[in-house]
Amino acid sequence: MFSKESLYINAIKYDTQLKLDYKKLDDEQISEANNSVFLVKDEILSHEIAHKINASQKQTPVTYISTLLISDTTKLIPKSSKKPNDCEIAHFNNDYDIAVLKSTLFETEHYFEKTGIDYIYSAFHILNLHIEQKVCKNQLLIFLFNNKAFILILDDKSKIVYSKTVELPNFDSVKKTHFYDDDVVGQKLFDEIYYLELSEIIHNNLNEFYEKESQTFIDKITILYTLKQLSQEQIDNLSNELLLTIDYQPINIDEEIFELSKDKHQKQSFISPRKKEKKGNYFTILIVLFFALSFYGVYLLFDEVSQNKTQETKTEKNLRSEVKLPDHVNKNDRIIKRIKAIFDSIPYDVVLSEMVVDGDALLLRAKFIKDDTFIKSLQPELGSLYETIEVELDSKDKKYFVDGTVMAKDLLDLEDINYKKYNSRYIVDEFFPISRVTEQLKILMPENAIVKFQSSQNKKVTVFNYLVNIEVATPKEFFDLIDMINNELYSISISYPISMIKNEEGNLDIEFNIQFNQPQ
Repeated sequence: MFSKESLYINAIKYDTQLKLDYKKLDDEQISEANNSVFLVKDEILSHEIAHKINASQKQTPVTYISTLLISDTTKLIPKSSKKPNDCEIAHFNNDYDIAVLKSTLFETEHYFEKTGIDYIYSAFHILNLHIEQKVCKNQLLIFLFNNKAFILILDDKSKIVYSKTVELPNFDSVKKTHFYDDDVVGQKLFDEIYYLELSEIIHNNLNEFYEKESQTFIDKITILYTLKQLSQEQIDNLSNELLLTIDYQPINIDEEIFELSKDKHQKQSFISPRKKEKKGNYFTILIVLFFALSFYGVYLLFDEVSQNKTQETKTEKNLRSEVKLPDHVNKNDRIIKRIKAIFDSIPYDVVLSEMVVDGDALLLRAKFIKDDTFIKSLQPELGSLYETIEVELDSKDKKYFVDGTVMAKDLLDLEDINYKKYNSRYIVDEFFPISRVTEQLKILMPENAIVKFQSSQNKKVTVFNYLVNIEVATPKEFFDLIDMINNELYSISISYPISMIKNEEGNLDIEFNIQFNQPQ
């Protein structure tokens, strides 16, 4: 499938998100990989997302984009059966073809109209790939994806003898009930409803299958998921109730789709890939050169007339492209590596409740399990990061721990550190107003984020300043967010002060500044 230099983009639309997984290949070996996640709500790709994808396609002409059906209405049809006229048919395996409504296929193709699409698959293709890779006999196989359960049953010869798709409840449906009070209670209610619904689906399909089939007896259930929804206790309860072994396994959907798009499985796609640009041979180049030289004289006659007009347009574009934007990757990497170094300096017997990093100053509020922890462990570690360190301990009426406040300033350079740099070209085709920038930042941030515009600076580089608040379970989620921002083709940098405070639920409330930079 892939040429010497190629790019594979896996674009999967979830309910309110679009995940892009990039794999750069050289001689069919992965040389680079990254991903981005966007909030989406429209029936077609937004201009910003399409622009990002098309910029990658322009940079690497041999680019393939794959996806799963947005609304999966597929059904397995025996190869000997008559094919319905309102469906598109694709190869599934030696026994079955797979059919999808033409209207459903059009919906997916239309969604990617601005970028083009090469391969479209069904969730059933994911299940079939699992069957090819593992021995599945006398087994009920379920793939949970986008509020649907895709079900297959295999006999003792690993042949598919039953298939079905069933709707599952989603969180929005729980929100609309009169039992819903808040997000925490609502999540617990949804978890219970989801478990009960899935349990009923399994029971109903087993009963339906046994009513029609008496020679196959199921002795195992495998449930594949992309988002973990059930606890181990619920799986054990369901296994005991059904008297069947249940495997509850995570699945990397990006890797599965990547595998489907290779040569062996290409014919399973509902569409054929787009034709890719090919490099011309020397003969073609010589012909082009000959005609170019032949018409060069004619060109000179008209060039003088049009030169003045085109020069004005070029000047305006060049002015924007020549403005040097701040290297957001380098700036972000310096801040993140500093924060990680601070975390690495915290010993195990110090429990942080608050951390504020502000330029060359640091504030820590924590509980010290031992009185001398600061002197023995924390101070030497922080001493490699900051020149001046002060501590205030409050041991009054504290039996098991000591409250402490640590203040450090006059930061020292991190040793033996190589910082990342931005090596691509920023998108500067048009000037984004505040409303567009705010919308773009909200797409990049987690759902619970609060993004507030603060101020702007207008020089050669226009800077829009924002204050962002997010809630995360661990610092890693914050670091992953910055990695995703670093993949953007816009200059988006974070800056101090950055504060992290542990809330009552044990999560981290993080507040930080962010700048969107663009030529004026």
